[in-house]
Amino acid sequence: MKKLDKIIAGIDFSVYSARILQYAAGIAERNEAELIAVSVINKRQIDYIKEVCRHEDPGTITLEKFINDETRRRTVNLEDMFRQYVPKMVATRSIIRSGVPFEEILLAVADEEADLVVISSKGRTNFKDYMFGTTSEKIFRHCPVSLLSLNLRQ
Repeated sequence: MKKLDKIIAGIDFSVYSARILQYAAGIAERNEAELIAVSVINKRQIDYIKEVCRHEDPGTITLEKFINDETRRRTVNLEDMFRQYVPKMVATRSIIRSGVPFEEILLAVADEEADLVVISSKGRTNFKDYMFGTTSEKIFRHCPVSLLSLNLRQ
């Protein structure tokens, strides 16, 4: 069996995120691997903010300010989650990206040369995107490394 050195946990701050991080942390601890939490500012949010910026006073909100604030917020939240759910001996790091979630997670996998991806089969939304498939389905179809998809629904 191949040694796992880097594990990516896809974190969307849904109700499932803590358990995803716990599973990934357990695997990282047993393998002495680095745990990298990846969170993506969805392109849909960015497109919405761009539209708002077109109609608002330029001093009210800017896309750059939104992305900076959201990156900072997610970084703080991930640090809190690491403290709560990850054993201290596990090396952790967070990556905040913006764009299409499945694409950005797959790019992070390639950039980091990850060995395993841990995601949930269900994310933030309560509806299924019938036309194009969910983020987890797209990651499953295109992931170049082993993928652990957790079914965490109660």
